[in-house]
Amino acid sequence: MERLDNVAIPDRAEEIRCFCCGRNEAQRIPEFLAYHRRLGVDRFFFVDNGSTDDSVEVALAEESVHVWRTEQPYQESRFGVDWQEALLQQFGVGQWCLLLDLDEFFYFPFCDQGRNFEDFLASQDAAGHAVVKSMMLDMYSDRSIGETRLGSDQSIFELCPYFDRPRHLSLFFTRDFQRLQRIYFQGVRERVFSTSAIIRKYPLVRYSKDMRFSPGHHHLPVDARSLGRERTFLFHFKFLSGLQEYARESIDRECHWNASSEYRIYLDRIDRDSNLNLHDPRVSIRFRDTDTFLQQRMIHPRGRHRGVADLAAALLRRIVK
Repeated sequence: MERLDNVAIPDRAEEIRCFCCGRNEAQRIPEFLAYHRRLGVDRFFFVDNGSTDDSVEVALAEESVHVWRTEQPYQESRFGVDWQEALLQQFGVGQWCLLLDLDEFFYFPFCDQGRNFEDFLASQDAAGHAVVKSMMLDMYSDRSIGETRLGSDQSIFELCPYFDRPRHLSLFFTRDFQRLQRIYFQGVRERVFSTSAIIRKYPLVRYSKDMRFSPGHHHLPVDARSLGRERTFLFHFKFLSGLQEYARESIDRECHWNASSEYRIYLDRIDRDSNLNLHDPRVSIRFRDTDTFLQQRMIHPRGRHRGVADLAAALLRRIVK
């Protein structure tokens, strides 16, 4: 990888850092950065995989964003994990780190209702947790995929506010299962395209060099005692108007898992039905804010997450001060 910026990277253990990869995502970068800055991320480490648009220029113009470029085929990097691990070992050891693609937006309970990232992470530290598991929510609009075009001044949350009501939430977040795979294969990709796209990810870790990530961060060998208990989610924005063109490119490059077989399914279905609409009033939920998750019983009421771990974290902060 070639580093493209020359901005000094401070040695600050308290920083929350995000390590992300992308290709031709110039339109998404500003909102991705703005959203995660509001969440509490201090610094970003971006690996550009041979973009032909303005992704590099957009990223370099942003504050506290460090940029690398590589022409290595995505599939030869374990789908970006090798690039992230190389940077983590240099700039992430001992830090709380988010590991994301540019179409993923991290959510933790009540982050839009006054709870800040530092408090959330302090509660993880106090409980001895070093890994946070998330459920991916595939987001979509109530229009056809072809008509789901992101405007220059439009939030992606306004364009694609819907997700499928999830199943097996208690089992999903209680522990990891090897055999009950139906827990991990659900959502609109399973409903409409019948794909086996796993919705489990481990996007947030207090990184140590002994961690071994799987391609896509879908698996992570971890002691159950180190795994966070709160329900967190990844908003995943794949189903926009550019999907058809992206699927063709991905198939040509064979850059995703199993020679981009999942994208062959998307392309075949869209080619057969140019008006394909993913919205279904029987299962589609419109996300507005944390209250949506409370109404759907996807997270616990606010008082319930302030257990022993949060109280210990609050006490620890008072002692430090």
